[in-house]
Amino acid sequence: MALSTILGILLAGFLTLSAGQVIYALLLSPYRNIPGPRLCKITRYWTIYQDLWLRRVRKIAEWHEEYGDVVLIAPGEVSFSSVAQTKEIYGCSGRHPKSSYFDNFLMYGQRPIFCIRNVAEHRQTCKRTFAFYQPSSIYKPATLQPLRTNVRKILDQLKRDTQIQPTVDTMFYSNLYSFDNITRLAYGSELCAHTIDDAYCEERGILNGWKEVEVWNNLIYISPTVHRILRTALGWMKNDPAFLSAEERLTDWNMEKIMSSKQNPSKVVAGSLLHQLSNAKTPDGEPLPTSWIAAEMLDNIYAAQTTVALALVFALWDLARNPEWQSQVRAELLALPTDDDGLPNFDGIMAAPTLDACYRESSRLHPLSSGKAERVVPTTKAYNGVVLPAGTLASTSTLAIHHRPEVFTDPHVYRPDRWLEADEATLQAMESCYMPFGYGARLCLGKAFAVAEIKLLLAGIIVEFSVRRDPLSTTTTEWSMQQLGTQNGMPRGRMCELIFDQLTDPVKGVS
Repeated sequence: MALSTILGILLAGFLTLSAGQVIYALLLSPYRNIPGPRLCKITRYWTIYQDLWLRRVRKIAEWHEEYGDVVLIAPGEVSFSSVAQTKEIYGCSGRHPKSSYFDNFLMYGQRPIFCIRNVAEHRQTCKRTFAFYQPSSIYKPATLQPLRTNVRKILDQLKRDTQIQPTVDTMFYSNLYSFDNITRLAYGSELCAHTIDDAYCEERGILNGWKEVEVWNNLIYISPTVHRILRTALGWMKNDPAFLSAEERLTDWNMEKIMSSKQNPSKVVAGSLLHQLSNAKTPDGEPLPTSWIAAEMLDNIYAAQTTVALALVFALWDLARNPEWQSQVRAELLALPTDDDGLPNFDGIMAAPTLDACYRESSRLHPLSSGKAERVVPTTKAYNGVVLPAGTLASTSTLAIHHRPEVFTDPHVYRPDRWLEADEATLQAMESCYMPFGYGARLCLGKAFAVAEIKLLLAGIIVEFSVRRDPLSTTTTEWSMQQLGTQNGMPRGRMCELIFDQLTDPVKGVS
């Protein structure tokens, strides 16, 4: 048989199969009537393409604006943007397990709490750390004082650095601050990092490499083999054998800390997460496996460090662009009683309404989520009138629900006043659509600690500095501060350079 004949048969077979797939997707599939781009009904590769170019989060939000509350983003995969459906898939009574996407976050061969898929198993395992992260445990002097100490260290470092160059990268300082905080809480004073104090420590190198890893990780979730090939090739081209190695380096660093604690138990400080887990037991009364403890510790570091650092970056960016709100926050903070470190006291900071409104508005506009909080539909059922077969992947677009125009007037505009002036019904509606730390049964356990970190440093900076955009900066612009569709919503430019003017008269805002 001639080669041309064989190729013709193969081409005809391919076209027949493709036509059959298209006909099934558009006319016969159980998802055929769900709104969404036609290409998404036929193939998942259109969404994967958006993911590879780090546009998935924003693109799905755009589809919600065009198609409504329910969007088919791939065959067998649906995105929601309404409160009712969000409650259904994430609520405590819904019992929707996590998808296989969370298998990407196994560590040391173990499944930390974050990536436990089964609902009942998650509920049981969560008991190991639930009490540790509650506000009643976190908001105590033993935990808060190290935070305040690190705030003062950052402020003093900023004063020294801005005497040389007033424009500084806020992401750099936010990374140091959040990493030192979470490692102090997790490991205790004997094993924690000191990146603020030590400019040449190993941990600073790991943090510097984290930004590049974040940008490339979408590829590893889609195709680990391609990621491995590209990493090797780019490392060779850059003459950098350590290219994209920050994750492995942090994994090794974490295990070294765990093994050090095993060899010298006196380093395990009471009140630390390591102490909590080292004394916890399995349902059979056995100590937790060392590998699981290591996995849970590492997962906590990943979540806490990234979330806090980026939240601070975007909050400062918004305040720098809105000096009138910055002035209002400063006036509010200066009216509060101060502690020995010269900063407003903790209770006052946490209760300050204008600071809270500015933080909320920033986290509404810049949610730190990949949008891949996928859940598996357990049985065929209707979700607000839309029937989804069992096995369907369902998730809520945080960006879309944070920008619902009937709930948030001028949804794309920074308006902290919406949180200050809303009546009870409006505030309740906004709260129901506000989910920067997740929703329902899987709400982030570290929320109380993260909010304390964020507000303390914001308060310290606003009291002692005036923060503004650098009009000459070519690296920090509206475009560079757009969020990429990475796991944690990294800004496109991977930095945020702002001018910090030290205030000589904070009451008048004079520098």
